[in-house]
Amino acid sequence: MTLLPPLCACAVCLVIGKGNQAYSDSPLENPACIDQYKQPSATIRELSGLLKDMRLKSFYNGARKHTLTFSLATRDNIDTELKEKIWNYYLVASAPLFTYKTYREIEPDVDMGDDRADIHRKSEACLLMEKYIGLVRKTNKIKEPVKNQIIRRLFLPYYARILKQYKNAQEPNPYQRDAQGNPVPPLSDKEKEFRKREIERIKRLPVQEVLKLMREGSSHRSFIETRNEVFGDEVKHLEKALMKLLVSEFPGQYGKVENFILEAGYSKEDIPGLIDRTVGRDEKTDFLYQGKHRQKHDKLYREKK
Repeated sequence: MTLLPPLCACAVCLVIGKGNQAYSDSPLENPACIDQYKQPSATIRELSGLLKDMRLKSFYNGARKHTLTFSLATRDNIDTELKEKIWNYYLVASAPLFTYKTYREIEPDVDMGDDRADIHRKSEACLLMEKYIGLVRKTNKIKEPVKNQIIRRLFLPYYARILKQYKNAQEPNPYQRDAQGNPVPPLSDKEKEFRKREIERIKRLPVQEVLKLMREGSSHRSFIETRNEVFGDEVKHLEKALMKLLVSEFPGQYGKVENFILEAGYSKEDIPGLIDRTVGRDEKTDFLYQGKHRQKHDKLYREKK
């Protein structure tokens, strides 16, 4: 039987763009780094092709259908059932989220059924990765070094990447307008100049055109604002779940926990606040409280007493 070329050599080593702005992130490591996952299935190769061609609506539709074919995974069969799942989550984590512009322009004739399908696929992947990390830890069907590879080289980086995408996905809304249909004054000087020209242009339009702009603006505003709200909620959930996973995977190893936090798009200055609002300080998380953060927390604790 002729072996298929490893997928790592072709389409899925991607640098994906977000709208017109390319991600600076390096490509995620794909599952081919583990011997038993080197040969992706025909379905995975098809999904990879859609992603490479930036046919994002078809990709997310395909990723959903692919997920629905997964059989139940348990600690007793996780060694054989994990291959397709890992490749699926790798591709989903690598794929960009839609912006309002890309959602309108990419495959306009393809029906996704839901303008948040990209978010659903990524959040679903995170939820299932949490489950499978637990199963991988518990099974005796996978050797310990391979367990570490699966969790630390694949699942945790994929999870961190999705969280980072959500953190960066808040989209400014250029379609906000006041009761008269005029654009809401922006914050930056560049946007103020643009809005000023827009207001002058709108004043010269017939009433019917102004009403049309208001209707369109309402639709645009709803798309962006709804997704922004969802991103905010998802970040709160995912950052808490990721911190619990990291504390469990790297007990007492602050440096390794910090590396994944940075991968998820947080700065070193963000870390104390992230720790406080997610896992807090107890016996298991005490090692996360370092330097000034620890001193500040000790002082607050003494003041409460």
